[in-house]
Amino acid sequence: MPAGPSIESVNSTSASDWSQEGEFVKGMKITAFVFLMLLSMLGNVLLIAVVYKNANQRMRTPSNYFIFNMACADVLLTVYAVPDSIVDTAYSHQWLITGVAGELLCRLSQFIGQMSVLVSTASLLVTALDRFFLVFYPLKRIITLRIARFLIGVIWIFAIVFTVPLFKMTTLVEFKPDFHVCTFNFGIIGYVIIYLLFCYPVVVLLPIIAIILIYAAIGFKLKHTIAPGNQLPSNQHRREQMNRKILAMLVTVVVVLIVCRFPLIFGTMACFSGLNVVCSWNSLFLGWFLVCFNSGINPWIYFIFNEQFRQGARLLLQNLLPRCFKVTNEVEMVESTGHQIKTHTSQTRVSSHAWSSRYSPANK
Repeated sequence: MPAGPSIESVNSTSASDWSQEGEFVKGMKITAFVFLMLLSMLGNVLLIAVVYKNANQRMRTPSNYFIFNMACADVLLTVYAVPDSIVDTAYSHQWLITGVAGELLCRLSQFIGQMSVLVSTASLLVTALDRFFLVFYPLKRIITLRIARFLIGVIWIFAIVFTVPLFKMTTLVEFKPDFHVCTFNFGIIGYVIIYLLFCYPVVVLLPIIAIILIYAAIGFKLKHTIAPGNQLPSNQHRREQMNRKILAMLVTVVVVLIVCRFPLIFGTMACFSGLNVVCSWNSLFLGWFLVCFNSGINPWIYFIFNEQFRQGARLLLQNLLPRCFKVTNEVEMVESTGHQIKTHTSQTRVSSHAWSSRYSPANK
């Protein structure tokens, strides 16, 4: 979980105030994190497996590579940072491990958490760029698989380099005997403030704004694209339906980004700007929870709106759990057969009606 408010507000609340948080509130927070961890692991691991296995032979695209990379970062966040947040909440922010090992784990918690967030955000950005090029330049393949792999490497290197300062800025602080807290090193508070007020918001906020603008441009383009005049009505309807699904997914991604990412950014800036009116441990908890929730909900957005991901997941689960899908497949087969029989019967009736109309005595 990100470090807390300014040193003044920390001292005013002190460790004893943290321990006064009700057991019911703690239980609700821990339950929310446990649910989030299960949701995130199930969705992200399934998404990674779908792209890696390539069950439907349609998953090896640059956009899917970026989504795969985002899911890997989200799994890393879920595996390391979410359990850390659960323990942090259960023990009223007390860091249980001290010494060299505790100091190292404290610094790693900040490093891995923020690095994963940066990788996930950057992956969403390059995914948006790839879709932008596909919509505005459909005849050119600007981002190839080779370029996609290169960009993924650049994303990880940049995220690691940018979050390395957190190793120096994070430390264990003893607020009272045998009560240590993993927080920022207030001995270099000037550097911490510069990093969190100017560097971190810019690096996190600018990609999010860029994603919103890119998806807005894509949505505008799709909505105002005029289909060729020689299209069949069925093809035109299919095209409009596909565009509506794409627009719905883009709106969902943008709304989730705004709701889940902005509170922590502005909350952190408020705390280190001295705005204690809007700065509290609960507000920071909510902001960090929403960031983790974003990692948990991301894969489900693609499963809901993307037919290829749903089909890939279905094929993968059919191979892993064939018995669970046996009844479903039989029901679908019966429904498909019934639909074919119904269609054939309707066509036969239409043909019979046309024959009788043509050769009836009234027409002779």
